[in-house]
Amino acid sequence: MDTAVIVLRVALSLGVVLALMWVLHRVSRKKLVGGKAHGRRAASVEVVGRQGIGGKASVVVVDVEGERLVLGVTEHGVSLLTSGQTPAPELTIVTGPVVLPTRAAATADADPEPAPSADVFRRELEQQTGAEAGLPADLPMRPRNRRPQRAVVPTAAQLQGSILSADTWRQAAAALKNRRAG
Repeated sequence: MDTAVIVLRVALSLGVVLALMWVLHRVSRKKLVGGKAHGRRAASVEVVGRQGIGGKASVVVVDVEGERLVLGVTEHGVSLLTSGQTPAPELTIVTGPVVLPTRAAATADADPEPAPSADVFRRELEQQTGAEAGLPADLPMRPRNRRPQRAVVPTAAQLQGSILSADTWRQAAAALKNRRAG
């Protein structure tokens, strides 16, 4: 009887703790992340850069709702150094090397050749790389030098007293039966 009461008290305590954690999580998520704090709309703040200039002093560049602020930060406070419009993001196009097929230069007497089709480009690329359909011929199907893993089964002596041991479960069942009977 005492064991059942203890198990019930532990389960009830665990339930109360989990419920309290869930409530605190919901409250903190509403107040700290994306929720409206005290009726105001949250501003989007992005730290662009930070540079230390002394022991506990630094200069911080921050973007706030389309405005760039340069702030001086010390251990005693934060002061606005300058402000202005946020610059537009720079767009850069990065391309890798492109291999184009070469053809003989057309003479003035010859008729201009029609533009080559995609099949011509694919065939020339396969000839240059030695691959068919875009895959190299020697592509391994599994990692090399990997030894198969053996399954290690622990012995009864290694499991002695462990929760994984069948003997431990038998002993626990016998103890419960004895307690109920006595």
